[in-house]
Amino acid sequence: MDFLARRSIRKYTSQNIEKEKLDEILKVALTSPTGRNLKPFELIVVRDKECLEKLSLAKSTGSAMLKEADTAIIILGNPQKSNTWNEDASIVSFSIQLKAYELGLGSCWINLKERTTSDNIDSGEYVKNLLNIPEEFKIVSVISLGYPNEQKPPHNESDMDFSKLHFEKY
Repeated sequence: MDFLARRSIRKYTSQNIEKEKLDEILKVALTSPTGRNLKPFELIVVRDKECLEKLSLAKSTGSAMLKEADTAIIILGNPQKSNTWNEDASIVSFSIQLKAYELGLGSCWINLKERTTSDNIDSGEYVKNLLNIPEEFKIVSVISLGYPNEQKPPHNESDMDFSKLHFEKY
């Protein structure tokens, strides 16, 4: 698998993701590594088109692709369960994206942190209210999933800033 070809996909076809593929993605998410194996995350899988339409309004820009997506997975972290909840839920988020790519699906990480809706409502609060998420949970990401309706070239060395690499010491 050429992971340099994995790109964020924001345009999707109307083809539904097969249950078997979604199940594979969710199994990978549930077995993602976490600190001390505490698993301080919860997932909400949304496939209802009306709900996806409402989720697409979660940010003033950057969430519209949810209208076209077949599925959204909201990854929650629980700070009461572990002090590594954000890192652990981030690993889950990217594990979902890598498995989706392996299965021929597109995905995009949607960040809600410090973002607002077009009505200036906090994006996280908007989604929490929409999906009835308990107050103790923090939204780490929303991952859109679907069959890609756009082609992007693989990353190449010109996309890489090698000055960010340090060996042995800074």
